[in-house]
Amino acid sequence: MDFIKELGYLAIASRMKRLTDGLLKGGSEAYRSLGLDFEPRWFTLFYFLHAEGSPLSIKEIADALKVSHPAVIQTAQMLAKKGLIRSSRDSKDKRKRRLALTPKGKELAVSLDPVWGCFGSAAAELFAGAGIDMLDAVQRVEAELDREEMGSRIIRKIKEMQAGAVEIVGFSPEHSEAFRKLNEEWLKRYFEVEEADRRVLLHPEKEIIERGGSVLFARLGDETVGTTALLKLDDETYEIAKMAVTPKAQGKQVGRRLTEEAIALARRRGGKKIVLRTDNRLRAAVGLYRKFGFRKAPEEATASDKYGRSKFGYVMKLDLVARFTNNLAMS
Repeated sequence: MDFIKELGYLAIASRMKRLTDGLLKGGSEAYRSLGLDFEPRWFTLFYFLHAEGSPLSIKEIADALKVSHPAVIQTAQMLAKKGLIRSSRDSKDKRKRRLALTPKGKELAVSLDPVWGCFGSAAAELFAGAGIDMLDAVQRVEAELDREEMGSRIIRKIKEMQAGAVEIVGFSPEHSEAFRKLNEEWLKRYFEVEEADRRVLLHPEKEIIERGGSVLFARLGDETVGTTALLKLDDETYEIAKMAVTPKAQGKQVGRRLTEEAIALARRRGGKKIVLRTDNRLRAAVGLYRKFGFRKAPEEATASDKYGRSKFGYVMKLDLVARFTNNLAMS
C-alpha cells in the first residue's frame, strides 16, 4: 500500500518532495562513493558562484536562483564552514556582503565538473525511461504558478465551494422578520436605524416589491444568513440596497452570491445600470462591489440618498450594457 500515491493530487506536494528526496539521496551516495565531502543541497549555490566567477550579493543569488534570502544564507553558512566559500564586504556598500568561492572551493569545482556531467546524464536517462520530458513539464508547471500561485488557486476553490453551498431564495412573508433583523444588525453596528429604515424594514412588500423591486435571501442549510433588496428606480435603473450578512456567515461568499443574483435579476428585467450607495467603513462590501465592476459615480442619484448617513458615503454604478458587451467579447 502506498497511501500518498492513493491520495492523488491531494498529496501531490508530498509526493513530489518524496521524489526529490530520493534524487537527493542518490546524489549524496554518489558523492560519498567518490570520497567527496559535498551535498546535493549545496549544488545550485555552489555551482552558480563557480559559473559566475565574480563575488555576488545575497540578493543577486536569491534573484537568480528564485529562492528566499534566508535559504541562500543558510546554505552559504554550511559552505563557509567547509571552507568552500568566503564572504566579503561590498566595496560600494559596506552593509552588503558578497560571496565567492575560496581557492579550496574552486579546486573542488574543477574536480566535480565531470561528475556533474554524469549526474545530468543519469537524470536524463531516468526521465527518458519514464517516457516524459521532465524539464518541459516542470517549466510548464512553473509558468502556471507564475500565472496564479497555488495559494490563490486553493482559496479560489474554497470560495467556489462556499458559494455553491449558498441558496438564494425570493421573498415570502415568513422572511419578513429575517429581513428586518439582518438589516438592523448591521445598521446598529455602523450607523443608526432611521425612520425611513424602519418603514422599509417593516413593510418590504409595500415599499420595495409593489414598486417593482425584489427582496432576496441567502440560506445556508436551514438558516437565513443574508439578504439584499433590488429597488426599481426606473425602467433602466435598479439599485442594490439593504445588503446584510450576519457576522457568523461573513467570509462564506454570501454577499457574493446575493450580489450575483441581484445583478442577474436586474439584467433579466431589462435594466441597463445598477447603482448603490455605500461607505468606506463598509470595507468588505466596497471591495466586493469593485470586484463586480462597480465604480464611483457621483453624478448618479439613489433611493438611499434620503438617509441621514448618505452624506458620509458615495454612489457606485455598474453599467450592465458595457459589462454584457465585455463578457461577449471575452467569450
